[in-house]
Amino acid sequence: MPICHSCERILDRDRGDAPLWDSIYRGDHWDLAHAYNTSWLGWLVLVLRRHVEAIADLNPDEAQELGLLLRQVSRALKKQTGCSKTYVMQFAESASHLHVHFHVVPRMPKQAPEDISYKVLRHLGVPLNERSSESELNAFAHALRGHLSESRL
Repeated sequence: MPICHSCERILDRDRGDAPLWDSIYRGDHWDLAHAYNTSWLGWLVLVLRRHVEAIADLNPDEAQELGLLLRQVSRALKKQTGCSKTYVMQFAESASHLHVHFHVVPRMPKQAPEDISYKVLRHLGVPLNERSSESELNAFAHALRGHLSESRL
């Protein structure tokens, strides 16, 4: 079985070894991080803190917290980015990311047609030289924490 990248990152967060952008918020059951391999600033990921590979296997507390977090994270993204709504995607299909996680991506009001709907995925898994820098990710994470705290998370 391949090593679960999500579980490795959760262990880093547990040890306090994660950068700010990778540990924006930690709930009882979910962690909020910025995606590391994207050129789209504001591309967030909600990661279940225990290893589960299918949404149907969430327990009631995990499912309840997820629903509340999706709403609060979307509100915080709207405050920070001015997005008109958020895209929420869940696949958990990559060999190293079978772990349940949700992508929460700001959909901007004047977003280019080539980035509408599923086409926004072209901004994920981009080469290193196209990714948002660590300083950009940390600055974004810091500001987002402020918006989340206003939402009483």
